[in-house]
Amino acid sequence: MSYGLASYKTSKTTTASREDLVIMLYEGAIRFLEKSILENDAGNLQPHKEFLRRGLAIISELQNTLDFQKGGDLAIQLFELYGFMLDRLTQANITRDNSCIRDVINQLNILLDGWRVAVKKYRAEQVVSLQEQMDATAVAVVGGRRG
Repeated sequence: MSYGLASYKTSKTTTASREDLVIMLYEGAIRFLEKSILENDAGNLQPHKEFLRRGLAIISELQNTLDFQKGGDLAIQLFELYGFMLDRLTQANITRDNSCIRDVINQLNILLDGWRVAVKKYRAEQVVSLQEQMDATAVAVVGGRRG
């Protein structure tokens, strides 16, 4: 990888919001697991296992960074789902069964789609809230000039 591309990717991750980082993690896990399947199909055991290991590492990180205080029941459900995914990928590592990996990719895609919708909705609400604050400030400034 060129220095410029590596620098860009580092900059992108260090400046991304928490929401964007979660999306990037899902995308990365999916990408690594898809590559793992391709390498397994080609009979390339070492790259298959390396890409599988990277996917496992991302899902493990997602599981380890859950905030049970803020997330409540959703965090518990995600913890259990990530655990299931890790079990399936471990099984895939032992048996070289791509169907296990495909199951996890499908689940990750569902979560990724959900995150994208939630982030879009959250950002739309933030824009509306900011607009309301700006309108209230403008009214206060204009109202203050009259008095």
